[in-house]
Amino acid sequence: MSNREQAKDTRRRRIVRAARTLVQKTGDTGFSMRALAEQAGVSIATPYNLFGSKQTVMFAVLDADLEAYQTRLAKLRADELDVFFKAVSLATKLYSTEPSFYRAVLFAVYNDGGREFRSMFGGPRHAMWKGLVQDAINAGLLSDEVEPDAFAINLGRTFFSAILEWVSGELSLPELEAWAHYGFALSLASMATPASADRLHDKVIAQQVRLQKLWKTKRGAQTRAAKMQAATRKLEKRR
Repeated sequence: MSNREQAKDTRRRRIVRAARTLVQKTGDTGFSMRALAEQAGVSIATPYNLFGSKQTVMFAVLDADLEAYQTRLAKLRADELDVFFKAVSLATKLYSTEPSFYRAVLFAVYNDGGREFRSMFGGPRHAMWKGLVQDAINAGLLSDEVEPDAFAINLGRTFFSAILEWVSGELSLPELEAWAHYGFALSLASMATPASADRLHDKVIAQQVRLQKLWKTKRGAQTRAAKMQAATRKLEKRR
Protein backbone atom coordinates (compact mmCIF):
# COMPACT_ATOMS: atom_id res chain seq x y z
CA MET A 1 0.00 0.00 0.00
CA SER A 2 1.39 3.40 -0.99
CA ASN A 3 1.81 6.23 1.51
CA ARG A 4 -1.15 7.99 -0.09
CA GLU A 5 -3.40 4.95 0.31
CA GLN A 6 -2.19 4.45 3.87
CA ALA A 7 -3.11 8.05 4.67
CA LYS A 8 -6.57 7.58 3.15
CA ASP A 9 -7.07 4.38 5.13
CA THR A 10 -6.07 6.18 8.33
CA ARG A 11 -8.61 8.93 7.64
CA ARG A 12 -11.32 6.35 6.91
CA ARG A 13 -10.67 4.65 10.24
CA ARG A 14 -10.76 7.99 12.06
CA ILE A 15 -14.08 8.85 10.47
CA VAL A 16 -15.57 5.45 11.35
CA ARG A 17 -14.37 5.78 14.96
CA ALA A 18 -15.80 9.31 15.09
CA ALA A 19 -19.17 8.11 13.79
CA ARG A 20 -19.28 5.39 16.43
CA THR A 21 -18.45 7.93 19.15
CA LEU A 22 -21.16 10.35 17.99
CA VAL A 23 -23.84 7.66 17.87
CA GLN A 24 -22.81 6.42 21.32
CA LYS A 25 -22.99 9.98 22.68
CA THR A 26 -26.30 11.01 21.10
CA GLY A 27 -28.13 7.70 20.67
CA ASP A 28 -28.96 8.43 17.04
CA THR A 29 -27.41 9.15 13.64
CA GLY A 30 -28.89 12.62 13.23
CA PHE A 31 -25.53 14.38 13.40
CA SER A 32 -24.32 16.34 10.37
CA MET A 33 -21.38 15.43 8.17
CA ARG A 34 -19.77 18.63 9.43
CA ALA A 35 -20.04 17.38 13.02
CA LEU A 36 -18.60 14.06 11.90
CA ALA A 37 -15.66 15.77 10.19
CA GLU A 38 -14.99 17.88 13.29
CA GLN A 39 -15.10 14.81 15.56
CA ALA A 40 -12.67 13.00 13.24
CA GLY A 41 -10.38 16.00 12.87
CA VAL A 42 -10.64 16.12 9.07
CA SER A 43 -11.96 18.65 6.56
CA ILE A 44 -15.68 18.81 5.83
CA ALA A 45 -15.07 17.41 2.35
CA THR A 46 -13.15 14.34 3.51
CA PRO A 47 -16.15 12.18 4.65
CA TYR A 48 -17.85 12.87 1.32
CA ASN A 49 -14.72 12.14 -0.68
CA LEU A 50 -13.96 8.88 1.14
CA PHE A 51 -17.50 7.57 1.73
CA GLY A 52 -19.95 9.58 -0.35
CA SER A 53 -22.81 9.55 2.17
CA LYS A 54 -23.54 9.18 5.86
CA GLN A 55 -25.32 5.89 5.19
CA THR A 56 -22.09 4.51 3.75
CA VAL A 57 -20.26 5.67 6.87
CA MET A 58 -22.82 3.83 9.02
CA PHE A 59 -22.32 0.69 6.98
CA ALA A 60 -18.57 1.03 7.50
CA VAL A 61 -19.25 1.15 11.26
CA LEU A 62 -21.00 -2.23 10.95
CA ASP A 63 -18.16 -3.56 8.79
CA ALA A 64 -15.67 -2.59 11.49
CA ASP A 65 -17.45 -5.02 13.84
CA LEU A 66 -17.77 -7.79 11.25
CA GLU A 67 -14.16 -8.95 11.32
CA ALA A 68 -14.13 -9.22 15.12
CA TYR A 69 -17.48 -11.03 15.01
CA GLN A 70 -16.21 -13.60 12.50
CA THR A 71 -13.08 -14.18 14.57
CA ARG A 72 -15.19 -14.87 17.65
CA LEU A 73 -17.49 -17.15 15.66
CA ALA A 74 -14.54 -19.19 14.40
CA LYS A 75 -13.39 -19.78 17.98
CA LEU A 76 -16.75 -21.15 19.16
CA ARG A 77 -17.08 -24.89 19.68
CA ALA A 78 -19.75 -25.89 17.20
CA ASP A 79 -20.07 -28.43 14.42
CA GLU A 80 -21.11 -27.57 10.86
CA LEU A 81 -24.78 -27.56 11.86
CA ASP A 82 -24.75 -25.85 15.24
CA VAL A 83 -22.62 -23.02 13.89
CA PHE A 84 -25.61 -21.53 12.05
CA PHE A 85 -27.47 -21.08 15.32
CA LYS A 86 -24.35 -19.99 17.19
CA ALA A 87 -23.86 -17.27 14.57
CA VAL A 88 -27.32 -15.85 15.32
CA SER A 89 -26.84 -16.04 19.09
CA LEU A 90 -23.45 -14.36 18.86
CA ALA A 91 -24.93 -11.47 16.89
CA THR A 92 -27.81 -10.96 19.33
CA LYS A 93 -25.33 -11.03 22.20
CA LEU A 94 -23.34 -8.32 20.42
CA TYR A 95 -26.47 -6.19 19.95
CA SER A 96 -27.34 -6.60 23.63
CA THR A 97 -24.10 -4.86 24.67
CA GLU A 98 -25.21 -1.57 23.08
CA PRO A 99 -28.81 -1.94 21.87
CA SER A 100 -29.45 1.78 21.33
CA PHE A 101 -26.24 2.13 19.34
CA TYR A 102 -26.90 -0.85 17.07
CA ARG A 103 -30.55 0.07 16.57
CA ALA A 104 -29.56 3.56 15.45
CA VAL A 105 -26.82 2.38 13.08
CA LEU A 106 -28.87 -0.45 11.59
CA PHE A 107 -31.85 1.85 11.12
CA ALA A 108 -29.67 4.36 9.28
CA VAL A 109 -28.47 1.62 6.92
CA TYR A 110 -31.82 -0.11 6.42
CA ASN A 111 -33.82 3.09 6.06
CA ASP A 112 -31.66 4.18 3.14
CA GLY A 113 -32.83 1.23 1.04
CA GLY A 114 -30.05 1.72 -1.50
CA ARG A 115 -26.70 0.11 -2.15
CA GLU A 116 -25.80 0.01 1.55
CA PHE A 117 -28.98 -1.92 2.37
CA ARG A 118 -28.44 -4.39 -0.46
CA SER A 119 -24.87 -4.90 0.73
CA MET A 120 -26.27 -6.54 3.86
CA PHE A 121 -26.94 -9.54 1.60
CA GLY A 122 -23.65 -9.39 -0.30
CA GLY A 123 -19.92 -9.03 0.14
CA PRO A 124 -18.27 -10.54 3.21
CA ARG A 125 -21.62 -11.29 4.89
CA HIS A 126 -22.80 -13.41 2.00
CA ALA A 127 -19.39 -15.06 1.80
CA MET A 128 -19.63 -16.01 5.47
CA TRP A 129 -23.07 -17.65 5.14
CA LYS A 130 -22.09 -19.34 1.88
CA GLY A 131 -18.97 -20.75 3.52
CA LEU A 132 -21.03 -22.17 6.38
CA VAL A 133 -23.48 -23.73 3.92
CA GLN A 134 -20.67 -25.32 1.92
CA ASP A 135 -19.08 -26.66 5.12
CA ALA A 136 -22.40 -28.29 6.08
CA ILE A 137 -22.69 -29.86 2.63
CA ASN A 138 -19.12 -31.16 2.81
CA ALA A 139 -19.83 -32.62 6.26
CA GLY A 140 -22.83 -34.52 4.91
CA LEU A 141 -25.31 -32.52 7.01
CA LEU A 142 -26.99 -30.82 4.05
CA SER A 143 -27.92 -32.40 0.74
CA ASP A 144 -25.40 -31.99 -2.05
CA GLU A 145 -28.33 -30.73 -4.13
CA VAL A 146 -28.22 -27.45 -2.17
CA GLU A 147 -27.06 -24.47 -4.23
CA PRO A 148 -24.82 -22.62 -1.73
CA ASP A 149 -25.34 -19.10 -3.11
CA ALA A 150 -29.14 -19.26 -3.13
CA PHE A 151 -29.30 -20.99 0.26
CA ALA A 152 -26.95 -18.44 1.83
CA ILE A 153 -29.04 -15.55 0.49
CA ASN A 154 -32.16 -17.15 1.95
CA LEU A 155 -30.54 -17.49 5.37
CA GLY A 156 -29.27 -13.92 5.23
CA ARG A 157 -32.71 -12.57 4.39
CA THR A 158 -34.32 -14.64 7.12
CA PHE A 159 -31.91 -13.27 9.70
CA PHE A 160 -31.98 -9.67 8.56
CA SER A 161 -35.78 -9.55 8.40
CA ALA A 162 -35.82 -10.47 12.10
CA ILE A 163 -33.14 -7.86 12.78
CA LEU A 164 -35.23 -5.24 10.99
CA GLU A 165 -38.24 -6.05 13.19
CA TRP A 166 -36.02 -5.62 16.25
CA VAL A 167 -34.71 -2.31 14.94
CA SER A 168 -38.29 -1.07 14.45
CA GLY A 169 -39.24 -2.13 17.98
CA GLU A 170 -41.52 -5.00 16.95
CA LEU A 171 -39.33 -7.71 18.52
CA SER A 172 -37.23 -8.03 21.64
CA LEU A 173 -33.73 -9.47 21.34
CA PRO A 174 -34.87 -12.89 22.65
CA GLU A 175 -37.64 -12.85 20.04
CA LEU A 176 -35.18 -11.87 17.32
CA GLU A 177 -32.97 -14.80 18.25
CA ALA A 178 -35.88 -17.26 18.47
CA TRP A 179 -37.42 -16.24 15.13
CA ALA A 180 -34.05 -16.41 13.37
CA HIS A 181 -33.34 -19.82 14.91
CA TYR A 182 -36.79 -21.03 13.88
CA GLY A 183 -36.38 -19.78 10.32
CA PHE A 184 -32.92 -21.30 10.05
CA ALA A 185 -34.11 -24.64 11.44
CA LEU A 186 -36.98 -24.79 8.94
CA SER A 187 -34.72 -23.91 6.00
CA LEU A 188 -31.98 -26.33 7.01
CA ALA A 189 -34.49 -29.11 7.73
CA SER A 190 -35.86 -28.81 4.21
CA MET A 191 -32.48 -29.91 2.81
CA ALA A 192 -31.30 -32.12 5.67
CA THR A 193 -29.59 -35.47 5.21
CA PRO A 194 -30.33 -38.51 7.43
CA ALA A 195 -27.33 -37.42 9.53
CA SER A 196 -28.98 -34.12 10.50
CA ALA A 197 -32.73 -34.61 9.99
CA ASP A 198 -33.56 -35.61 13.58
CA ARG A 199 -31.47 -32.82 15.09
CA LEU A 200 -33.13 -30.21 12.92
CA HIS A 201 -36.59 -31.59 13.60
CA ASP A 202 -35.89 -31.28 17.34
CA LYS A 203 -34.58 -27.75 16.78
CA VAL A 204 -37.79 -26.72 15.00
CA ILE A 205 -39.94 -28.10 17.82
CA ALA A 206 -37.77 -26.49 20.51
CA GLN A 207 -38.01 -23.08 18.87
CA GLN A 208 -41.79 -23.40 18.51
CA VAL A 209 -42.00 -24.02 22.26
CA ARG A 210 -39.69 -21.09 22.91
CA LEU A 211 -41.74 -18.77 20.73
CA GLN A 212 -44.95 -19.79 22.50
CA LYS A 213 -43.38 -18.94 25.86
CA LEU A 214 -42.19 -15.58 24.54
CA TRP A 215 -45.68 -14.82 23.18
CA LYS A 216 -47.23 -15.68 26.56
CA THR A 217 -44.77 -13.43 28.38
CA LYS A 218 -45.35 -10.61 25.91
CA ARG A 219 -49.14 -10.86 26.14
CA GLY A 220 -48.90 -10.83 29.93
CA ALA A 221 -46.75 -7.69 29.85
CA GLN A 222 -49.15 -6.02 27.41
CA THR A 223 -52.12 -6.89 29.63
CA ARG A 224 -50.39 -5.47 32.70
CA ALA A 225 -49.49 -2.31 30.80
CA ALA A 226 -53.09 -1.89 29.61
CA LYS A 227 -54.40 -2.28 33.17
CA MET A 228 -51.87 0.24 34.42
CA GLN A 229 -52.92 2.75 31.76
CA ALA A 230 -56.60 2.22 32.60
CA ALA A 231 -55.92 2.75 36.30
CA THR A 232 -53.94 5.90 35.53
CA ARG A 233 -56.80 7.30 33.43
CA LYS A 234 -59.27 6.65 36.26
CA LEU A 235 -57.06 8.50 38.72
CA GLU A 236 -56.72 11.44 36.33
CA LYS A 237 -60.52 11.68 35.95
CA ARG A 238 -60.97 11.85 39.72
CA ARG A 239 -58.60 14.79 40.07
